[in-house]
Amino acid sequence: MIIRKLSSIITLTAALLSASEAAQRAEHFDEALQKAGEDGVIAYCYGPDWNRRSVILLNSFWKNAKTEEAAGDAVLVAVPFYENKHSEEAEAARGIRGRMPAPPFDVCPTVMFFDKSGRRYACLQGADYLGTDDACTLGVKNIKETIGHLRKQKQLLDQAQQKTGEDKAKLLAQVADLPIQAPGNLLQDIKAADPKDKLGYARRMEFNALMFMYELLETKDGFLAPDFEPDYRKIMQKCEAVLKDEALRTRDRQAAYNLYIGQSRREHIQGNRLKGLIRKVNKLDPATDYGQLSPTLMNLWGNIKHKTTPEERRAEREKKKAKEKEKRDKKRQERHVEVN
Repeated sequence: MIIRKLSSIITLTAALLSASEAAQRAEHFDEALQKAGEDGVIAYCYGPDWNRRSVILLNSFWKNAKTEEAAGDAVLVAVPFYENKHSEEAEAARGIRGRMPAPPFDVCPTVMFFDKSGRRYACLQGADYLGTDDACTLGVKNIKETIGHLRKQKQLLDQAQQKTGEDKAKLLAQVADLPIQAPGNLLQDIKAADPKDKLGYARRMEFNALMFMYELLETKDGFLAPDFEPDYRKIMQKCEAVLKDEALRTRDRQAAYNLYIGQSRREHIQGNRLKGLIRKVNKLDPATDYGQLSPTLMNLWGNIKHKTTPEERRAEREKKKAKEKEKRDKKRQERHVEVN
C-alpha cells in the first residue's frame, strides 16, 4: 500500500515537473511576450509566398512535439513574412509580428530567441543551424542548447549580483563567453567591477579581430586605398602581441594572427618559416575552424622555395604602384576627353 502511494506521488510529481517545462504557444509576438517566463519567446519566421521550404518546416519541424520539448518553458510563435508587402495576408502578418524585429537579412526559415524583456539574444538561420531533414534534427538540438545558455546566463548574472570586485568580473566574463548575445550593459559592469582591467576581461570583450585587421590595413570599409603599402614590421609586432595575449579569446587571437600569416606569404617568406607561423595557430587550438585549416595551409603555402630580397620586393611594389598610377591617369584623360 505504502509503495503504491509512493509510486503515485512520484508519478504525479514527474507530471507536474513535465508540465512546468512545457512550451506554450501564442498567436502573436506581443501576446507571446506577455506570457513569457524565464525561458522567454522563440519565434519561427517563414515566407508563405516565396519560401516553400519554410512552409513545409512549419508543420514538420515547428509544430513537432520534440521542438516543444526542446524549447523548455518558452512561448512559441510563428511569424510569416510576405514578399508581396501589399497583400491582405501581409497586412494581417504585420499584426502577428507586432514589435518583433525582422530576421537578419530577411532570411527564412529563421528561429529567433528573445528573453522575457523582448531582447533578442540568439538566432538560428537556414540549413547550417536548423539541418536539412524535415524534422530539423539539428535545429531541435540547437534550440535546446540555446535555452540552456539563456538559463546559464541568468544563473551567472544572479550570482554576480552577490559579488564585488574581481570575483564579480570573473562571473560576468563567463556571461560574455556564452555563445548568445550578452546584455547590453555587460561591458560597463565588468569595467566597474575591475576598473584597471587587471584580469583583462574588458579587453577581451572589446577586441574585434575584423576591426583589428581594418586598423592595420588602414581601411574603414574593407577596401584598400590605391596607394596603400602594408607595414610588414608593424603587422608582425601587433599580431605577435595579440597571439600572446591570453586574456583574449582563442579564436580572436588566431584570426588576428592569420593577418600576419597572409602578409608573410605576400612578402615571399620562406616555406619553413611560414609553416612555423601556421603551426602557432594550430597549436593554440586545433579544434577551431582556424586550427583545422592549419594543416591545409601548410600543404598549400609551406613549399615556397624562392626567397626574394627586400630590394626585389621593394622594386616589385614600386612597379605595381606605377602600373596603377598609369591606369588612373589614363581614366582621368578619358573622362577629360568625354567632357570636352
